[in-house]
Amino acid sequence: MPTSRFCLLVVDDEPDVCDSVHDLLRREFRVLKATSADEGYAIMRQEEVHIIMTDQRMPQITGVELLSKVKARHPQAIRMLFTGFADLDSIVAAINQGHIYQFLKKPWHPEDLLAAVRQAALEYERLETAALERELLHEEVAELRLRVAVLESEVRRLCGHLPQGPAITGEGSLGP
Repeated sequence: MPTSRFCLLVVDDEPDVCDSVHDLLRREFRVLKATSADEGYAIMRQEEVHIIMTDQRMPQITGVELLSKVKARHPQAIRMLFTGFADLDSIVAAINQGHIYQFLKKPWHPEDLLAAVRQAALEYERLETAALERELLHEEVAELRLRVAVLESEVRRLCGHLPQGPAITGEGSLGP
């Protein structure tokens, strides 16, 4: 799977966590690091981020709040949340509201984290493919509507040049 074209942003107020995620995933993904929500926002304004992964407990903003804001501005980005604390109510609410694609618990096993991010990349790719297909279908529908309008116009034009013959009633018989 050619995952290196996917960009992952890791947001955690602990630089060691950002570094360990970077070191683990850098061979397959382009990994960007931010140690605050503001730094993460700045990166997302400058870079195309496909996957954002954030800690739940950070100063000034929770991971759920960050991912909610990210969803509003970057709905296509796959959002992942991790935490070492069980703040279950807010995590369940965020998942149910669609702010989070996946939740990971700290500490994670490296192979589990790698598998989760690979799955997120596949989900991003699936969503992008679906969006492209929708766009193509919209274009085809617009083209078909235009063709139908042209044909209807042509039928009206041709009907205006035909001599008036007997009308057909709803019963299939000819009228007066």
